[in-house]
Amino acid sequence: MSDREFMPEIGDDLPPGERPMVAVVRAVPGHEEQLAAAIATLTAAVRREPGCREFRSFSDVANPGVFYLYEIYASTDAFRAHLKTAHVAHFFTELARHSTTDATALVQLAELQVS
Repeated sequence: MSDREFMPEIGDDLPPGERPMVAVVRAVPGHEEQLAAAIATLTAAVRREPGCREFRSFSDVANPGVFYLYEIYASTDAFRAHLKTAHVAHFFTELARHSTTDATALVQLAELQVS
């Protein structure tokens, strides 16, 4: 799998404002520790990005080797800038080695309006 298969498509139809999303990442069997380390490195780097509002990574207690990345960026442009960073490029290389994940793992979210 090439790094390009991980690059999500970012449409112009996303809601304005903050850009929340979640990604589900699955490790190749036997690569759980390597993938967890790559996610930890990514998490630390992304949290330092000026457009990052929140980046949290979780492991699935019931399914070892499954990870969830919860992300909020200040805007769609901040998310586009995030995708161009060196640490994201490196992470995509690690995904190609240690996961079965592709770009469909990233789900764009829209917050429900509560009155």
